[in-house]
Amino acid sequence: MPILWYCDKVTVKPCGCIYTMNIKSEENIMKLVIINERCPKNHQCPAMRVCPVNALSQNNFDAPIVDLEKCIRCGKCVKLCPMKALVLES
Repeated sequence: MPILWYCDKVTVKPCGCIYTMNIKSEENIMKLVIINERCPKNHQCPAMRVCPVNALSQNNFDAPIVDLEKCIRCGKCVKLCPMKALVLES
């Protein structure tokens, strides 16, 4: 089975293009994590609107839920979240 490679750090530039740095193998892939304690849970999550693949969903005003199968780890939601409740980590 071939080793798949992924980007270690993803930065979304103002133009919307994605700049990537440092490659990691699939054993150490980045994933989107939601830190519930940081999410105010009193409004619709604004990060859901910027996800290009609709990987975020929300029940009522609960913290968002990430579909890791859909998430492409572009970082748009991380950059938008004012409470820093969404983070990319390895």
